[in-house]
Amino acid sequence: MKVARAIVGWVTPLVILAMGVAAFAMLGRQAPPERRTAERPSAALVRTAEVAAETDGLTLRLDGTVVPLREVTLAAEVPGRVRHKAEACEAGRFVAQGTLLLEIDPRDYELDVARLERELTQARLSIEEVDEEIAQNATAGDLAGRQLDLARREVRRLDALKAGRIVTETEHDRAVRDELSATTSLTNLQGQARVLRKRRNRLEEAQALASTMLDKARLDLSRTRVVAPADGIVVEEHVEQDSFVSKGMPLVTIEDTSAAEVRTSLQMDEVARVWRSASIADAPGAAHALPDAPATVVFTIGGHTYEWDGVLSRQEGRGLDEKTRTLPCRVRVAAPTRTRAMDRYGVPLQQLPPGAPRSLMRGMFVQVRVHVASPHPLVSIPEEALRPSGDVWLVRDDRLVIVRPKPVQVADGRVLFESEASGLEAGDRVVVSQLSHPHEGMAVAEAAGTVATPAAAGGLDGEDAT
Repeated sequence: MKVARAIVGWVTPLVILAMGVAAFAMLGRQAPPERRTAERPSAALVRTAEVAAETDGLTLRLDGTVVPLREVTLAAEVPGRVRHKAEACEAGRFVAQGTLLLEIDPRDYELDVARLERELTQARLSIEEVDEEIAQNATAGDLAGRQLDLARREVRRLDALKAGRIVTETEHDRAVRDELSATTSLTNLQGQARVLRKRRNRLEEAQALASTMLDKARLDLSRTRVVAPADGIVVEEHVEQDSFVSKGMPLVTIEDTSAAEVRTSLQMDEVARVWRSASIADAPGAAHALPDAPATVVFTIGGHTYEWDGVLSRQEGRGLDEKTRTLPCRVRVAAPTRTRAMDRYGVPLQQLPPGAPRSLMRGMFVQVRVHVASPHPLVSIPEEALRPSGDVWLVRDDRLVIVRPKPVQVADGRVLFESEASGLEAGDRVVVSQLSHPHEGMAVAEAAGTVATPAAAGGLDGEDAT
């Protein structure tokens, strides 16, 4: 029985396998379905965009910090006690030009002015007295001259009579003494006239000195009133009312807000673009000057953007910064209170929203957009058309053309090139889609859904491509 069971255990699987093979053979062999060969496309489909012409030049985007145009420290020009301190003379207060800040006790200076005015009046009266004496001396001199003429004629007449022994010697001598007396009187009067003229000159000098001292006293009196030299904000106050101040002692520091400046830095390639944008006159110092380039100062807060008009006015310092290798420069904003508001899409707002900055403030971290002209024609393409390798694929005559131009700027989804140097021309089509195995001269065809050209091709805001 054991043997029979073993034989059945081996034979049964074989029988089942043989039955399966027989059943498969009975089904027969079916022919495979017919396969259709797909037609290989003759050209690769690509999406393209048009190369746009840029006519508004370049816009260099920089970072900067608002700094005051100047800080003025007003010092005491005359010593004295601070008699009055205005409420506006407090740190953080805005003051208009000419606002009285401090007043030093003026009584001593008023007395000096009154005293010198009297001295000047005395000097004027003394000159009038001398003028009267000069006039009297002139009259007396005229009479003495006439008397001398009479005495001389008398002497000449007696000289003739003396020769004929008509007059005596005594009468002749008396006439000679009269002549000498008249001569002496005239000489004395002439000497007095010279002394009076010198005396008048001395009095005129005294009058001029008194007038100068009076002007100085009046100037000192005016300096007892300390006023704001320009519109600004009081940054620091150094004295209080009833304090005694000496000459030269700091009183108050004011930040001039009539204009503002932004401290920023330019890379050397950006400096070169600014130099190329305008010609600098051949004048002393022109080699170290920057041409005035229009700029826009931008500050963003609360979802809104605020702008101010400025000018790239000058470089700061002696040259390049040794640490950053950039050129420090200043952008001057002539009207820091003239604020323009923009929404997040760059559309100007008719009114400033609540909480908007009314003016550029010291320490603001802002963006500076310097607008420069380009001596060469510029074109731009969408940023997705620039490949990671730096290649740009063009479609010309249904063939792929691969170029590697040097970008000028990359910003706001656009890449800017110089047309002549890059080989790109306005109206060219660039590929914005992907290709698996691109190569020069491969056949391509523009597919539906081509990227449209921007409606307005203008200057791009962006940083120079590295």
